[in-house]
Amino acid sequence: MGLFDSLLGRKTAAPAPSALTFTLAGAGHVYDDGDVGLEPTSLTIAERRVAVIGLNGSGKTTLLKLLDGALAATAGTVTVSGGDETLDPSDRRQLKRVEQIIGRVRREEIPNGFYQAETIAAAVEAPMRKRRVPESERQAIIGNLFAHFGLSGVSRQPASALDSEKRHLLAVVAALSLSPAAIVADEPTKGLDEIGTAHVAQALFSYNKQVVFATHDTDMIVRPEYAIDRTIVLDDHRVVFDGSPADAVTFYAELIRRKCQAAKGD
Repeated sequence: MGLFDSLLGRKTAAPAPSALTFTLAGAGHVYDDGDVGLEPTSLTIAERRVAVIGLNGSGKTTLLKLLDGALAATAGTVTVSGGDETLDPSDRRQLKRVEQIIGRVRREEIPNGFYQAETIAAAVEAPMRKRRVPESERQAIIGNLFAHFGLSGVSRQPASALDSEKRHLLAVVAALSLSPAAIVADEPTKGLDEIGTAHVAQALFSYNKQVVFATHDTDMIVRPEYAIDRTIVLDDHRVVFDGSPADAVTFYAELIRRKCQAAKGD
């Protein structure tokens, strides 16, 4: 904390740890309408690149929201630890810190306020201003992120002028702008063609940040250049496989084959 902030009694956020460990201990979630989002699950995630795959409605989004604090567990516990911190996202006093150290990405969704800003550079800068990040640091962060994610050429355009690929990239940049320890991304390439998917995936996975993400793109998770460490397969709201990307894709293909056969009555 700087002297000026100290004299005014202001608090600045502590730096994020270099990586996080997510722990689910019998954690699950049932929605208010009674629908099960995730059956009670015990799981520890600490690797740099972890993919979550599964059919629609299998529980992927619920799992990610439990990890990043967007949902509170209705059974069991979730903890997020890094450095000398161990946090419980269900505790409102600790949730703010969880939100500081985890960047959330929801497909190409960007904060609504981004559409009111004159430019995407101004939109990304606004939360940093609110956090009292010094101007020189703000400009350095924006410059580095925009260069890495290929947005430098459109930095003076409004968000409404961006195509789908660039909105996906901006969603990741928005999550990274406050320097979190990890990114939790729900289908960060959804709706993109093969070229757009490759651009977003290459930028995301080459950035030096821990990433836990959900996807339907099984080809992407086995590409060696993306270095996915681990893949979790969900089905019927529970973990049914947890292992290497190649083995997970094989398991998943067989799972789909069995379900298709069952649907046909074979």
